[in-house]
Amino acid sequence: MEQMDRTAVEKAGDELIQKMLGDILFGLKAKMVQPVIDGNTKITSRLEEFEAGNRVRIAEILDRLETLESEVQKLPLVILTAIRDAINQAGGGN
Repeated sequence: MEQMDRTAVEKAGDELIQKMLGDILFGLKAKMVQPVIDGNTKITSRLEEFEAGNRVRIAEILDRLETLESEVQKLPLVILTAIRDAINQAGGGN
């Protein structure tokens, strides 16, 4: 009978220890792990927003560069036309 009581007490003690360990692990997760996970989620979200904004800005810059390149390619023709017109005006249109 005493052996049975001792086994029951040990089993109850083991269950209590397991419950306490579970409570400790739950508390650790709630107080230490979850805030880190939440912080990482916020950082990830902000980085994705930042990256999306950068993609938009890069696309705008590329459009401007294409426009600038097109205008620069036209520049020699504009200069030559201006020189020709200046020569024609100076020479009386001949």
